[in-house]
Amino acid sequence: MNALLKAFVMVAVVLSPVFVHGQLVLRNGNFDDDPDLGGADETNLAPTGWFTHYTNDGSWSDFRFGNNGNGGWTNNGITLGQNYTPDPGPEDGYYYTSLGNYGGEVSATVSGFGYNRVNQNPAGAFEVAFYSTRGTSFTGANAADVAAAGTLLAKQMIDISSITGATPLSLPFSVQALFTGSGIQPGDQVWLRIGDGPDDANLDAFDEPTIDNLTLTTVVPEPTAALALFGIAAAALRRRRV
Repeated sequence: MNALLKAFVMVAVVLSPVFVHGQLVLRNGNFDDDPDLGGADETNLAPTGWFTHYTNDGSWSDFRFGNNGNGGWTNNGITLGQNYTPDPGPEDGYYYTSLGNYGGEVSATVSGFGYNRVNQNPAGAFEVAFYSTRGTSFTGANAADVAAAGTLLAKQMIDISSITGATPLSLPFSVQALFTGSGIQPGDQVWLRIGDGPDDANLDAFDEPTIDNLTLTTVVPEPTAALALFGIAAAALRRRRV
């Protein structure tokens, strides 16, 4: 192997961590990978690729909801309401999904929309959060809350109470997680969680926000620093050869 080739190999080895290829992906963010529910609700099954708190009949703490006659979301959405097992019960529903393994991204941002129900139930509020878990230490499953097992990276309350009413309305939201300084390591799992807002323990008052059309964007480090170091190494090699 000649000196120039050796130098390229050495520089590539040194700089390989700097050239980051983001690995985080949101799958089924519109919840439409499953058959269109029409005007029906589904309390038992989570959307494909997602996990939920409750999977039993009668719990509307977390349920999938078709848009026909219910609101302005696209086909299927996820709705957070009140548990009716027992009748009535707490508002402690959630959904979450794995975004994959952390690959050195600087940040991740989820955007989406909160929708009202046109039956005039309060639209209320919900929480959007990012969590991380070390390596393979946590496996997602229904009724196993990632919030209890993971490290919180970012959380924001989204209040859409202003759109309560009989007309289909929506409000956009956006929540960003910054990974720098969080202690996350390459290979750790990153999770997105959508949960109900704080339960005021008043069983006679509840809200039912619907969430749909989620998208994820990530930021990866610019390769400028790596390219600069490569140029320095190449220049040094040329000087040695003169």
